[in-house]
Amino acid sequence: MVKPATLEEAREFFKKELREAMTNQKLKAHDSAVEYLADLLVRNISTESFYTKDEQGNLKENVLVDLYAEYLQGDEFTKRNSLRRLGDICLMITGFFSDSISRKLVDMDYYFGMGGGAYWQLSTITLGNTGTYQELSQKFRPFSDVLGEMSERSGIQNNSDLLRTYERWLFTGSDRLKQLLSTHGIETPFPVSTKTKH
Repeated sequence: MVKPATLEEAREFFKKELREAMTNQKLKAHDSAVEYLADLLVRNISTESFYTKDEQGNLKENVLVDLYAEYLQGDEFTKRNSLRRLGDICLMITGFFSDSISRKLVDMDYYFGMGGGAYWQLSTITLGNTGTYQELSQKFRPFSDVLGEMSERSGIQNNSDLLRTYERWLFTGSDRLKQLLSTHGIETPFPVSTKTKH
């Protein structure tokens, strides 16, 4: 993949990729949602933009609980920024960086709930982009799957990649991942919940 030379070229590249993945998954979205997702991808091209920094300038992982606390305690501007960051991080983690979830104490559903809820709450307190945030909330899982397809566009390279794809399918039940596994000879009749029911 050739790296785009400018941010505008990167944005157009991501919009094209997003539309292709949405077509593959038969997902319809308003132009404003596609624009938002393209901007999200542009903002997170570098690792430095995705992570926050501590007092010494070292990169540290975003803790969702900290962002939620900022939302609860902040003024109106802080609330909007915290909710947007919370939704964006959850969408990027479940879409592009889903492999990292297996190393965390929480599962995919936690990120789906926090991210979708953050966008929904944002839609109720924001004057502009209300429809965009509502759509991001209502289609959070499908949009996450679109980002996942973009992340995996290079294809499965080895058995380790295949196992990660299977594990992600177990969590999400994604039709796209089921199809991908099927092309590699793995039949998946139904998703199995990895959680114990109480």
